[in-house]
Amino acid sequence: MNRMVLLLVAGVVLVAGTSRVAAHHSFGATYDSSQRIEIEGVVKEFVWRNPHSFLRIDVTDKAGVTKTWALEWGSISQLTEAKLTRTTLRPGDRLVITGEPARDQSSPRLLIVSMRRPADGWSWQGRVD
Repeated sequence: MNRMVLLLVAGVVLVAGTSRVAAHHSFGATYDSSQRIEIEGVVKEFVWRNPHSFLRIDVTDKAGVTKTWALEWGSISQLTEAKLTRTTLRPGDRLVITGEPARDQSSPRLLIVSMRRPADGWSWQGRVD
């Protein structure tokens, strides 16, 4: 009987622990939180979805070469709580964005920390989990 209870408890612990581990990835594995960079570009696409929303923006460097960056942001509930909607950002909006760069320096990715739209003064700042 004791063995049966022990096996049952061990099974519950394993199942509970597995669901938490699979529930979320670590931003620290993808982004370098010790660095911040600023980019400026034009919104190509705003993907409003869970578990994370994304922006794709076209950034033109000093040499005139345009590269599309993938910017990771919060979930729909996090963004809604911050008074954002799926239409807050639209293709063609020019943004200045600060964030944590990808650990892989060849990858044009960023975890958004703050952004502003100079055309109308709109801004957002925060941290997503």
